[in-house]
Amino acid sequence: MKKVFFSGLAAILALAGVMFLLLYKKDPKDVPLTDVDQMLTRNFSVEGMEPAKDMRFKRSYGLNSADYEEILYYVPDNTMSVNEFLVVKCFDEADTTDVVTACEERIAAQKRSFDGYGTNQTALLNQAELYVSGRYVCLFVSEHAAEWLAAVKKVWGE
Repeated sequence: MKKVFFSGLAAILALAGVMFLLLYKKDPKDVPLTDVDQMLTRNFSVEGMEPAKDMRFKRSYGLNSADYEEILYYVPDNTMSVNEFLVVKCFDEADTTDVVTACEERIAAQKRSFDGYGTNQTALLNQAELYVSGRYVCLFVSEHAAEWLAAVKKVWGE
């Protein structure tokens, strides 16, 4: 009787251990986006860009800022530029899917806008960095997109 009990207990503990390992996922540090903003603007040039408000986010991505915990969004200060960055902190990881889809649609729309004459803009859009980590989604469009993403990952401890 004891042997069956201990075998069953061992099986349950092993199953629990496997489930924990499968479900455990390292999330980025819970960093306020004001800290990310300060890091990016202190260490990188945002010349030609300006912080955007909620309505610009809605117009560009078709999403409501109230549906997300925090949003950091910089846009170009002229219509011929595509430099921008967006960092969204979602309330839940499941919400990242909508943000990723909106980012992909934004990049595609920008490519269509500059198709045929904006070769520099199209090149930047083709090099855009779209990244998801836990509840965060980042989109960087710039010649420095990879550097911005690496800096944000460092802030998050990744």
